[in-house]
Amino acid sequence: MNTTLRRAATAVLAAGALALLSACGGSTSVLDLEVGQCITDETPEGEQVSSVPVVECSQPHVGEIYALPQLPDGDFPGDEAVTASAQELCAGPEFQTFVGVPIDQTTLSVNFLIPSAETWAEDDREIVCIVGPADGTPATTSLRGSNL
Repeated sequence: MNTTLRRAATAVLAAGALALLSACGGSTSVLDLEVGQCITDETPEGEQVSSVPVVECSQPHVGEIYALPQLPDGDFPGDEAVTASAQELCAGPEFQTFVGVPIDQTTLSVNFLIPSAETWAEDDREIVCIVGPADGTPATTSLRGSNL
């Protein structure tokens, strides 16, 4: 099941001024996430977020960032179009490269963070693709190469 999450729109986020990931975990701006980082909380669908809690993948986590595709420049296409693009991009070859099986053969769930109209105006075009256990049970290892 795909869950659409929105990024909060603030000048602080656009400037990337939020705290970065520390060695023992912490909250990371959604604009500073990287492939391979693991997150500990799921955000309810449609909720705007400015940062997410990030931990080492050996710690319990509900998702792992596996791709960061970019949308093309231009006018904000609308929430529905951005969501449709995110669904397509997160189902692309990056999933199989990261997990090891095609998305239509996985037992994992795929979620994503998308730019809001506000963050789009600040040049945010990034989709954050997140993979995690479908049943919500926290994983304690990386899902990279898991073939699940």
